[in-house]
Amino acid sequence: MAKNELAIGIDLGGTNMSVGLVDRRGRVVARSKKKTKAQEGRDVVIDRLIVAMEAACEAGNVKLADIRTLGIGAPGPVDSERGVVITAGNLGWKNVPLGEILRKRLGIPVTVDNDANVAAWGEATVGAGEGCQSLLAVWVGTGVGAGIVMDGKIWRGDLFTAGEFGHVIMYSNGQPGSRKVEEFCSRTGIVRSLRTLAGLNPESLFHKVLARHEADGKAGPIGSSSIAECYNANDPLVRDVVDSSAELLGIGIANWITMASMRTVILGGGITEALGKPYADRVEESIRRHVFPSAIAPKVSVRMTKLKDDAGVLGAAMLAWDALG
Repeated sequence: MAKNELAIGIDLGGTNMSVGLVDRRGRVVARSKKKTKAQEGRDVVIDRLIVAMEAACEAGNVKLADIRTLGIGAPGPVDSERGVVITAGNLGWKNVPLGEILRKRLGIPVTVDNDANVAAWGEATVGAGEGCQSLLAVWVGTGVGAGIVMDGKIWRGDLFTAGEFGHVIMYSNGQPGSRKVEEFCSRTGIVRSLRTLAGLNPESLFHKVLARHEADGKAGPIGSSSIAECYNANDPLVRDVVDSSAELLGIGIANWITMASMRTVILGGGITEALGKPYADRVEESIRRHVFPSAIAPKVSVRMTKLKDDAGVLGAAMLAWDALG
Protein backbone atom coordinates (compact mmCIF):
# COMPACT_ATOMS: atom_id res chain seq x y z
CA MET A 1 0.00 0.00 0.00
CA ALA A 2 1.17 3.52 -0.74
CA LYS A 3 2.32 5.83 2.02
CA ASN A 4 -0.69 8.13 1.77
CA GLU A 5 -3.19 5.29 2.19
CA LEU A 6 -2.67 4.31 5.83
CA ALA A 7 -2.73 5.87 9.26
CA ILE A 8 -2.07 4.26 12.62
CA GLY A 9 -4.69 4.51 15.36
CA ILE A 10 -3.79 3.62 18.95
CA ASP A 11 -5.97 3.07 21.98
CA LEU A 12 -3.58 3.34 24.94
CA GLY A 13 -4.87 1.97 28.23
CA GLY A 14 -3.36 1.27 31.60
CA THR A 15 -3.42 -2.49 30.94
CA ASN A 16 -3.37 -2.92 27.14
CA MET A 17 -2.47 -0.97 24.03
CA SER A 18 -4.36 -1.66 20.80
CA VAL A 19 -2.91 -0.60 17.45
CA GLY A 20 -4.57 -0.60 14.05
CA LEU A 21 -3.63 0.31 10.49
CA VAL A 22 -6.57 2.31 9.18
CA ASP A 23 -7.34 3.61 5.70
CA ARG A 24 -9.12 6.89 4.97
CA ARG A 25 -12.48 5.15 4.76
CA GLY A 26 -12.19 3.90 8.33
CA ARG A 27 -11.29 0.28 7.70
CA VAL A 28 -8.84 -1.55 9.96
CA VAL A 29 -6.55 -3.50 7.63
CA ALA A 30 -4.14 -4.88 10.25
CA ARG A 31 -3.76 -4.74 14.01
CA SER A 32 -1.67 -5.67 17.03
CA LYS A 33 -2.16 -5.66 20.79
CA LYS A 34 0.32 -5.64 23.66
CA LYS A 35 0.36 -5.26 27.42
CA THR A 36 1.12 -1.67 28.42
CA LYS A 37 3.32 -2.52 31.45
CA ALA A 38 2.74 0.96 32.87
CA GLN A 39 4.50 0.01 36.10
CA GLU A 40 7.80 -0.11 34.20
CA GLY A 41 7.69 3.62 33.46
CA ARG A 42 6.99 6.09 30.69
CA ASP A 43 9.95 5.26 28.44
CA VAL A 44 9.17 1.54 28.48
CA VAL A 45 5.53 2.24 27.55
CA ILE A 46 6.58 4.44 24.63
CA ASP A 47 9.09 1.83 23.44
CA ARG A 48 6.31 -0.76 23.56
CA LEU A 49 4.09 1.55 21.50
CA ILE A 50 6.75 1.59 18.78
CA VAL A 51 7.07 -2.21 18.92
CA ALA A 52 3.29 -2.60 18.69
CA MET A 53 3.19 -0.25 15.68
CA GLU A 54 5.91 -2.26 13.97
CA ALA A 55 3.98 -5.47 14.64
CA ALA A 56 0.81 -4.00 13.10
CA CYS A 57 2.79 -2.85 10.06
CA GLU A 58 4.33 -6.30 9.67
CA ALA A 59 0.84 -7.83 9.82
CA GLY A 60 -0.26 -5.37 7.13
CA ASN A 61 2.81 -6.03 4.97
CA VAL A 62 3.97 -2.40 5.10
CA LYS A 63 6.86 -0.57 6.74
CA LEU A 64 6.43 1.87 9.61
CA ALA A 65 8.17 4.46 7.41
CA ASP A 66 5.27 4.13 4.94
CA ILE A 67 2.64 5.31 7.44
CA ARG A 68 1.23 8.76 6.73
CA THR A 69 0.05 9.87 10.17
CA LEU A 70 -0.59 8.67 13.71
CA GLY A 71 -3.47 9.24 16.13
CA ILE A 72 -3.48 8.12 19.75
CA GLY A 73 -6.10 8.13 22.48
CA ALA A 74 -4.64 8.30 25.99
CA PRO A 75 -6.41 8.03 29.36
CA GLY A 76 -7.07 11.16 31.39
CA PRO A 77 -7.12 14.85 30.45
CA VAL A 78 -5.06 15.65 27.34
CA ASP A 79 -3.98 19.04 25.98
CA SER A 80 -4.79 18.11 22.39
CA GLU A 81 -3.32 21.32 20.97
CA ARG A 82 0.14 20.49 22.33
CA GLY A 83 -0.21 16.71 22.39
CA VAL A 84 0.47 16.59 26.14
CA VAL A 85 -1.02 13.99 28.48
CA ILE A 86 -1.81 16.24 31.46
CA THR A 87 -2.37 13.40 33.89
CA ALA A 88 -3.05 9.68 33.51
CA GLY A 89 -3.39 7.92 36.85
CA ASN A 90 -3.42 4.38 35.45
CA LEU A 91 -0.18 5.11 33.56
CA GLY A 92 1.46 7.12 36.34
CA TRP A 93 2.00 10.00 33.90
CA LYS A 94 1.98 13.74 34.46
CA ASN A 95 2.53 16.36 31.76
CA VAL A 96 4.00 13.89 29.28
CA PRO A 97 4.58 15.48 25.80
CA LEU A 98 3.58 12.29 24.02
CA GLY A 99 2.92 13.95 20.67
CA GLU A 100 6.34 15.59 20.52
CA ILE A 101 8.15 12.42 21.62
CA LEU A 102 6.48 10.28 18.95
CA ARG A 103 6.88 12.92 16.23
CA LYS A 104 10.64 13.02 16.85
CA ARG A 105 10.93 9.23 16.86
CA LEU A 106 8.73 8.55 13.84
CA GLY A 107 9.03 11.68 11.72
CA ILE A 108 5.28 11.82 10.97
CA PRO A 109 2.39 13.99 12.18
CA VAL A 110 0.96 12.83 15.53
CA THR A 111 -2.44 13.68 17.01
CA VAL A 112 -3.07 12.98 20.71
CA ASP A 113 -6.42 13.21 22.50
CA ASN A 114 -8.33 11.72 25.41
CA ASP A 115 -9.31 8.07 24.90
CA ALA A 116 -13.04 8.65 25.41
CA ASN A 117 -12.93 11.59 23.00
CA VAL A 118 -11.37 9.56 20.21
CA ALA A 119 -13.77 6.65 20.82
CA ALA A 120 -16.69 9.07 20.52
CA TRP A 121 -15.16 10.45 17.32
CA GLY A 122 -14.90 6.94 15.92
CA GLU A 123 -18.61 6.34 16.55
CA ALA A 124 -19.45 9.77 15.09
CA THR A 125 -17.48 9.24 11.88
CA VAL A 126 -17.75 5.53 11.05
CA GLY A 127 -19.88 4.03 13.83
CA ALA A 128 -23.31 4.20 15.45
CA GLY A 129 -23.36 8.00 15.30
CA GLU A 130 -22.39 8.38 11.66
CA GLY A 131 -24.26 11.32 10.19
CA CYS A 132 -24.96 12.92 13.60
CA GLN A 133 -23.57 16.42 14.08
CA SER A 134 -23.81 16.16 17.87
CA LEU A 135 -23.76 13.23 20.29
CA LEU A 136 -22.79 12.05 23.75
CA ALA A 137 -20.92 8.72 23.88
CA VAL A 138 -20.72 7.10 27.32
CA TRP A 139 -18.32 4.24 28.02
CA VAL A 140 -19.14 2.03 31.01
CA GLY A 141 -16.30 -0.28 31.95
CA THR A 142 -13.70 -0.27 34.72
CA GLY A 143 -14.70 3.38 35.15
CA VAL A 144 -17.18 5.62 33.36
CA GLY A 145 -16.02 8.07 30.71
CA ALA A 146 -17.66 10.11 27.98
CA GLY A 147 -16.84 11.85 24.76
CA ILE A 148 -18.82 14.78 23.40
CA VAL A 149 -19.25 15.76 19.77
CA MET A 150 -20.88 19.13 19.10
CA ASP A 151 -21.57 20.67 15.71
CA GLY A 152 -19.36 18.13 13.98
CA LYS A 153 -16.33 18.56 16.27
CA ILE A 154 -15.02 17.02 19.48
CA TRP A 155 -15.92 19.32 22.35
CA ARG A 156 -13.04 19.38 24.82
CA GLY A 157 -13.82 22.55 26.75
CA ASP A 158 -11.46 25.42 27.50
CA LEU A 159 -9.54 23.29 30.03
CA PHE A 160 -9.47 20.09 27.91
CA THR A 161 -11.41 18.11 30.55
CA ALA A 162 -14.91 17.95 29.05
CA GLY A 163 -16.46 14.48 29.24
CA GLU A 164 -15.18 13.40 32.67
CA PHE A 165 -18.66 12.03 33.28
CA GLY A 166 -17.61 9.40 35.78
CA HIS A 167 -16.51 12.09 38.22
CA VAL A 168 -19.85 13.88 38.27
CA ILE A 169 -21.21 13.99 41.83
CA MET A 170 -24.50 12.14 42.29
CA TYR A 171 -24.66 12.20 46.11
CA SER A 172 -23.00 15.28 47.63
CA ASN A 173 -23.44 13.95 51.19
CA GLY A 174 -22.19 10.46 50.42
CA GLN A 175 -19.19 8.89 52.06
CA PRO A 176 -15.87 8.88 50.15
CA GLY A 177 -16.20 6.22 47.46
CA SER A 178 -19.98 6.61 47.34
CA ARG A 179 -20.53 9.94 45.65
CA LYS A 180 -19.63 9.86 41.96
CA VAL A 181 -21.26 8.33 38.89
CA GLU A 182 -18.50 5.77 38.33
CA GLU A 183 -18.51 4.74 41.99
CA PHE A 184 -21.97 3.27 41.36
CA CYS A 185 -22.25 2.70 37.61
CA SER A 186 -18.86 1.29 36.55
CA ARG A 187 -17.93 -2.38 36.67
CA THR A 188 -15.76 -1.55 39.68
CA GLY A 189 -18.70 0.13 41.43
CA ILE A 190 -21.14 -2.65 40.60
CA VAL A 191 -18.75 -5.32 41.94
CA ARG A 192 -18.15 -3.27 45.09
CA SER A 193 -21.90 -3.05 45.71
CA LEU A 194 -22.33 -6.78 45.07
CA ARG A 195 -19.54 -7.67 47.49
CA THR A 196 -21.10 -5.42 50.14
CA LEU A 197 -24.56 -6.96 49.76
CA ALA A 198 -23.58 -10.58 49.13
CA GLY A 199 -23.55 -11.46 52.83
CA LEU A 200 -27.20 -10.49 53.11
CA ASN A 201 -28.08 -12.59 50.06
CA PRO A 202 -26.68 -16.10 50.70
CA GLU A 203 -28.62 -17.65 47.80
CA SER A 204 -27.18 -15.26 45.20
CA LEU A 205 -25.31 -16.74 42.24
CA PHE A 206 -22.70 -14.06 42.87
CA HIS A 207 -21.27 -16.29 45.61
CA LYS A 208 -20.35 -18.83 42.92
CA VAL A 209 -18.59 -16.07 40.98
CA LEU A 210 -16.67 -15.07 44.11
CA ALA A 211 -15.70 -18.66 44.87
CA ARG A 212 -14.54 -19.26 41.31
CA HIS A 213 -12.57 -16.03 41.34
CA GLU A 214 -10.88 -16.77 44.65
CA ALA A 215 -9.99 -20.30 43.48
CA ASP A 216 -8.05 -18.81 40.58
CA GLY A 217 -5.07 -17.23 42.27
CA LYS A 218 -4.05 -15.45 39.04
CA ALA A 219 -7.46 -13.93 38.34
CA GLY A 220 -7.68 -10.18 37.97
CA PRO A 221 -10.77 -8.14 38.88
CA ILE A 222 -14.19 -9.77 38.46
CA GLY A 223 -15.12 -9.15 34.85
CA SER A 224 -18.20 -7.85 33.08
CA SER A 225 -18.93 -11.32 31.67
CA SER A 226 -19.30 -12.73 35.21
CA ILE A 227 -21.77 -9.99 36.11
CA ALA A 228 -23.67 -10.71 32.88
CA GLU A 229 -23.75 -14.43 33.70
CA CYS A 230 -25.65 -13.74 36.93
CA TYR A 231 -27.77 -10.98 35.41
CA ASN A 232 -28.94 -13.18 32.54
CA ALA A 233 -29.81 -15.92 35.05
CA ASN A 234 -32.17 -13.40 36.73
CA ASP A 235 -30.28 -13.45 40.02
CA PRO A 236 -32.28 -11.04 42.25
CA LEU A 237 -29.25 -9.40 43.88
CA VAL A 238 -27.34 -8.83 40.64
CA ARG A 239 -30.48 -7.67 38.86
CA ASP A 240 -31.18 -5.15 41.60
CA VAL A 241 -27.64 -3.74 41.71
CA VAL A 242 -27.23 -3.55 37.93
CA ASP A 243 -30.67 -2.05 37.34
CA SER A 244 -30.03 0.55 40.07
CA SER A 245 -26.74 1.47 38.41
CA ALA A 246 -28.49 1.78 35.04
CA GLU A 247 -31.08 4.06 36.64
CA LEU A 248 -28.38 6.35 38.04
CA LEU A 249 -26.49 6.38 34.75
CA GLY A 250 -29.70 7.37 32.95
CA ILE A 251 -30.24 10.23 35.40
CA GLY A 252 -26.74 11.53 34.77
CA ILE A 253 -27.19 11.32 31.00
CA ALA A 254 -30.63 12.95 31.23
CA ASN A 255 -29.04 15.87 33.10
CA TRP A 256 -26.59 16.32 30.24
CA ILE A 257 -29.37 16.19 27.63
CA THR A 258 -31.38 18.72 29.63
CA MET A 259 -28.43 21.11 29.63
CA ALA A 260 -27.08 20.53 26.11
CA SER A 261 -30.28 19.60 24.21
CA MET A 262 -28.54 16.70 22.51
CA ARG A 263 -30.54 14.12 20.58
CA THR A 264 -28.14 11.17 20.26
CA VAL A 265 -26.58 9.04 23.01
CA ILE A 266 -24.26 6.10 22.33
CA LEU A 267 -23.55 3.51 25.02
CA GLY A 268 -20.39 1.42 24.97
CA GLY A 269 -17.76 -0.17 27.18
CA GLY A 270 -17.36 -3.60 28.74
CA ILE A 271 -20.46 -3.48 30.94
CA THR A 272 -22.69 -2.28 28.10
CA GLU A 273 -21.42 -4.91 25.69
CA ALA A 274 -21.62 -7.77 28.21
CA LEU A 275 -25.13 -6.95 29.46
CA GLY A 276 -26.43 -5.92 26.06
CA LYS A 277 -29.86 -4.63 25.14
CA PRO A 278 -31.63 -5.26 28.49
CA TYR A 279 -29.10 -2.99 30.20
CA ALA A 280 -29.24 -0.36 27.45
CA ASP A 281 -33.04 -0.41 27.65
CA ARG A 282 -32.89 0.26 31.41
CA VAL A 283 -30.60 3.23 30.85
CA GLU A 284 -32.85 4.53 28.08
CA GLU A 285 -35.98 4.23 30.25
CA SER A 286 -34.29 6.24 32.97
CA ILE A 287 -33.19 8.92 30.50
CA ARG A 288 -36.70 9.32 29.15
CA ARG A 289 -38.23 9.61 32.64
CA HIS A 290 -35.77 12.22 33.86
CA VAL A 291 -34.99 14.47 30.90
CA PHE A 292 -36.50 17.97 30.81
CA PRO A 293 -38.76 18.96 29.23
CA SER A 294 -40.56 15.64 29.04
CA ALA A 295 -41.80 16.53 25.56
CA ILE A 296 -38.31 15.96 24.12
CA ALA A 297 -37.97 12.46 25.61
CA PRO A 298 -39.38 10.64 22.53
CA LYS A 299 -36.89 12.48 20.32
CA VAL A 300 -33.81 11.20 22.16
CA SER A 301 -32.06 8.33 20.36
CA VAL A 302 -30.09 5.87 22.53
CA ARG A 303 -27.86 3.53 20.54
CA MET A 304 -25.44 0.73 21.31
CA THR A 305 -21.85 1.06 20.14
CA LYS A 306 -21.24 -0.22 16.63
CA LEU A 307 -17.44 -0.24 16.80
CA LYS A 308 -17.05 -1.85 20.25
CA ASP A 309 -13.34 -2.44 21.00
CA ASP A 310 -12.32 -0.73 17.75
CA ALA A 311 -13.89 2.62 18.65
CA GLY A 312 -10.67 4.04 20.13
CA VAL A 313 -8.37 2.76 17.39
CA LEU A 314 -10.66 3.96 14.59
CA GLY A 315 -11.43 7.27 16.26
CA ALA A 316 -7.75 8.04 16.83
CA ALA A 317 -6.92 7.24 13.21
CA MET A 318 -9.85 9.25 11.80
CA LEU A 319 -8.86 12.22 13.99
CA ALA A 320 -5.33 11.97 12.62
CA TRP A 321 -6.68 11.90 9.05
CA ASP A 322 -8.79 14.97 9.83
CA ALA A 323 -5.73 16.83 11.14
CA LEU A 324 -3.98 16.31 7.79
CA GLY A 325 -6.89 17.99 5.99
